[in-house]
Amino acid sequence: MTNLLDLAPLTPLHESVRRPLYTETTTSQALYLPIAPPTLGTAGAVIGRELYSGKAFIYCPFFAFGDGLPGGNAIFMGDTGRGKSALAKTYTARQIRLGRKVVVLDTKEQKEREEGEWAALGRSLTGHAPVKFAPGGGTTSSCINPMDPAIAGKRQIELLRTIVELGLGKPLDEFAGSALRIAIRRAHQRAAEASRPPVLADVAACLRAPDEADARAKQRTRQELLADGLEASYVLDRLCGSDQDSTGDLTGMLDGPTSLSIDLDADMVVFDLTKVPSGGVAMTILVAVISVFLEEVWLRPMCECGTEPSHHERVTVDSSSGAWELGANPEADCRRYTQRKRILVCEEAWHILGTPQLAGLLEKFLKFARGYGLSCLFIVHHLSDIDDSPETQAALKMADTVVVYSMKKSEAEDTARRLGLPAWTAEHIMRLRRGVALWKVGEVIYPGVQHLLTEAEQHLCFSSGSMADLSTASPETG
Repeated sequence: MTNLLDLAPLTPLHESVRRPLYTETTTSQALYLPIAPPTLGTAGAVIGRELYSGKAFIYCPFFAFGDGLPGGNAIFMGDTGRGKSALAKTYTARQIRLGRKVVVLDTKEQKEREEGEWAALGRSLTGHAPVKFAPGGGTTSSCINPMDPAIAGKRQIELLRTIVELGLGKPLDEFAGSALRIAIRRAHQRAAEASRPPVLADVAACLRAPDEADARAKQRTRQELLADGLEASYVLDRLCGSDQDSTGDLTGMLDGPTSLSIDLDADMVVFDLTKVPSGGVAMTILVAVISVFLEEVWLRPMCECGTEPSHHERVTVDSSSGAWELGANPEADCRRYTQRKRILVCEEAWHILGTPQLAGLLEKFLKFARGYGLSCLFIVHHLSDIDDSPETQAALKMADTVVVYSMKKSEAEDTARRLGLPAWTAEHIMRLRRGVALWKVGEVIYPGVQHLLTEAEQHLCFSSGSMADLSTASPETG
């Protein structure tokens, strides 16, 4: 006869009161490893730790490129105070230690300091103050000239057309576009005769006083050529001012010779745009001009050894096709040409991604970032701040790394939908605590990455001083 006590361990009662399972850290890691996402390697900037495995989380788009990461562009997003800016600042500072060059478009002002929130970090790393822009100019304000000779001719024409179209609020027709090109050429000639660089006021003057020879070359009368470009001249007057009116939207910022007060070869260059009205035409045009200036000057080909490609030897890699690559530069003791890596940070990037013209202008940066050795980093609060224009959607699709901090329910669901994230991520994003984010690198998702700061970084990255008590505030606020 079977003893009922022998069956006791199989009864539901005993199954439901099983003793809890205690594991060591190494054991729990072993349980997680079969389903854990792969690491990103051991080279790059240390971000913090991956909570579900306990492993260090190291990320660098340049080291990870080609191994599941098709590009280096990234977007950071999340509610205010969850840690976006703190992550961006420490990440770029740590990348600089790896030899990268960084430019920041800073539109986020800290009222108590009367400057952008990246200013302190820029000073600590380079010793230079930010490049400030302010309507009306001033002793501490900088000016950047869209007519600067550093900007190539064709690119300069495209830039000035963009400026006029943004100010006008509509595209130029063929007649107005032709008149503008003629005026740009004449402005260069007249400025050269006066031994000075041309400025936008010269273009406006040439639009109002076209040359008879130019009119004949276009089979137009002088009056017809004047009518073609008159509206564009009024736009430039409104933006940059004139002899009779010095209250233009961009007076002191775009209406004179370039006066950038910092070396673009510095490890970090911060453009402080906090005094420029956000959401207006001035901000849009200023960012457009800075972007083109960076493309023509900051992004010029340069080896990590600090020399141009022309200083490196050409090495034939296939004699049948004639294919070659850049090799050593004995003078700089450099064995092989390696493109200098750069990072462009756009703080409060809804200014850019929310404006189709600007998103389209920066699309070239994003599309050809690999050729430039460039990683573009956009920081936004929510995707709802950005419209659904084709230009904006194209820019978002080129962000191969997405970092999402905690959001409210509606924003989390919208983010998961627009980025094509799995359904479970929406609720997961809502539950993330401060300083912890979901990372999507290529097609791999890391559900919980905790950002860790050093003591020195905490003071440079804190961006909520007006609201919080520094004695009790979390160092992850940003």
